[in-house]
Amino acid sequence: MKKHKRKAHYRHIRNYKDLRAEKMHLAYKAKYNEKQLELRLLEIGYYLHPIRLLPSLVTEWAQPMLIELKNRITEYFFGKSKKRHSE
Repeated sequence: MKKHKRKAHYRHIRNYKDLRAEKMHLAYKAKYNEKQLELRLLEIGYYLHPIRLLPSLVTEWAQPMLIELKNRITEYFFGKSKKRHSE
């Protein structure tokens, strides 16, 4: 198996000052990513909260049944000819 050479991502580091700056940059980047993850978790928690989740699920499940019920009622009262005219 052939090993792939990695590019040197730290070629710009020439001295201790550059090393400290890179270390600080990586620390801030890690904190930023952590905060983004926390925000995503809060958003998921918001959408998965039972009070918000239940109505959206009921709407998703009930909508096809209500459309079918409406079609059947329309067909019952107006017959199949009404259905053909609307298509």
